[in-house]
Amino acid sequence: MPCTIVVGGQYGSEGKGKTVALTAGTLDEPWVVRCGGPNSGHTTTVRGEETVLRQVPAAADHPGALLFLSAGCAIDEDVLLSEVEALDIPRERIVVDCRAVLITERDKLEEGNLRSTIASTCTGTGAALAKRALRSDVRLASASERLRQRVRVEDVAPILHPHLDHGGHVIVEGTQGFGLSLLHGPHFPFVTSRDTTASGFAAEVGLSPRQVDSIIMVIRTFPIRVGGNSGPLQDEISWEEVQSISGAPCSIPEYTSVTNRLRRVAQFNIDAVKTACRYNRPTALAIMGLDRLDYGNHGLSNASDLTNKAVSFINFLKKETAVSVDLVGTGPRTSEAVWLTDSEPVTKPCSGSGQEELVTHNCQEERLNDSPPW
Repeated sequence: MPCTIVVGGQYGSEGKGKTVALTAGTLDEPWVVRCGGPNSGHTTTVRGEETVLRQVPAAADHPGALLFLSAGCAIDEDVLLSEVEALDIPRERIVVDCRAVLITERDKLEEGNLRSTIASTCTGTGAALAKRALRSDVRLASASERLRQRVRVEDVAPILHPHLDHGGHVIVEGTQGFGLSLLHGPHFPFVTSRDTTASGFAAEVGLSPRQVDSIIMVIRTFPIRVGGNSGPLQDEISWEEVQSISGAPCSIPEYTSVTNRLRRVAQFNIDAVKTACRYNRPTALAIMGLDRLDYGNHGLSNASDLTNKAVSFINFLKKETAVSVDLVGTGPRTSEAVWLTDSEPVTKPCSGSGQEELVTHNCQEERLNDSPPW
């Protein structure tokens, strides 16, 4: 009964799509269930190209994968059907839960004022979920003839339960990050429209907590938030400062996958990650952006080649969280990653005299005394 939930440990865009795709790639016939709505995009490789998917699960490129959209999803019919057509997914390979809520044009208009107040993507996701909670003026996927013509519209949980009972593997693809949880995020109202914990995603799919045996929490070396008035971001820095820290040949800023806004970026915050661990209780961590930490890690595929700074950071995280690190990302592409489960990096001697350190921007001396050894 192996069920894995992939969840974000910061403010979204940690690399959950990449983690889902790579995890699915270890299986012959993975069943992958997407949570969330079109307000967040997951990037994965499709036919050799990095592609942003807003509705279809990130394992879409796996020829043996069966794809699901959970009962908790908000569905933009145009977005979903355009992705299904572009990816040429056979009807029998994708299932949309009957109880998923449909987003209307009116829902998008109702969110217009949220763009300036909390930097919402204004995709109508929150408005549609609110209408479902109010049980008023709402359409569910079961009412969509457009969807039925192209995908299977069925109750998802009853399909998953016997599959798990007979030893099948299910991967639940969470959305956004713990810091954006409607219920547990630290900066309400600068949160999203749903709970973004592992337990919340299990509930959206219709799984019992007893059916979940592994939780992968994905984090970044430099957390990000959506650009604009999106809420507090402790120790915020610029992309030029990230370049300086990593030694990259040029600044490589990031933009949101849905609204194409310049992302805000900050220094790593271990306290925030430890809080996310307490709520999600991950069995493993996936760390993305080792190339942001030290550009010498860019594109590496072997654990033995990781730089001293990367190894120190991994070991620091394992010590502070008491959670294993199973996967690390070494670049933006899905293939730029290293599995550590079979070959964990060992501590390397530091080059030169003294311990290699990452000196953070504008840190006070007392902060440096408590900072990690990277």
